[in-house]
Amino acid sequence: MGLPSGFTVLHCVGTILLSIGVLLHIVGLATPSWSSGSFSASSQTTYVSGTIMYGLWKFCIGTDACVELPSQILTDEWRAAGAFAILGMLAGLGALGLACMYFVMRVLAKPDMNILKLIIPAAGIVALLCVVISTSCYGGGVHPKINMSAEGIVASVSIVASVGIGQENQRLSRVKVTDQKWRH
Repeated sequence: MGLPSGFTVLHCVGTILLSIGVLLHIVGLATPSWSSGSFSASSQTTYVSGTIMYGLWKFCIGTDACVELPSQILTDEWRAAGAFAILGMLAGLGALGLACMYFVMRVLAKPDMNILKLIIPAAGIVALLCVVISTSCYGGGVHPKINMSAEGIVASVSIVASVGIGQENQRLSRVKVTDQKWRH
């Protein structure tokens, strides 16, 4: 069975990669593992240590104790990172929906909508830009302000890139930050 008229393998691969990219972006958006590190505190009778992870909306101590971030520590950069991450997700979902609609229209032999050939890549580029801005806001404005311990904290930031005809992939960047204080 061949591809419908006017389709190439690139259309199919692009739509599949776009689906994977949007799914990974949603997972990355929801997880509280944008930054992770270790902490330790001691008093005369007690020593406590563990791992802490920060996300856009919550942080977790260990693996099971997660709470929402208090509004007192949400800086403008943190809010901007969350807003652009949501906008990137919406643009990616829009591009995916339009790509699926284009695929269905071609299978049903409906008239070709050339405007979709322009809107789908444009939505993918908007998603890319929003995710890059979100990651930059978090990496440059939030991450350096998190203070853990002398060992520092590692940032694990998921960047979902949408390029060309809906191609998206995920990248992992790691940054080492040591001994910096929260600035208000």
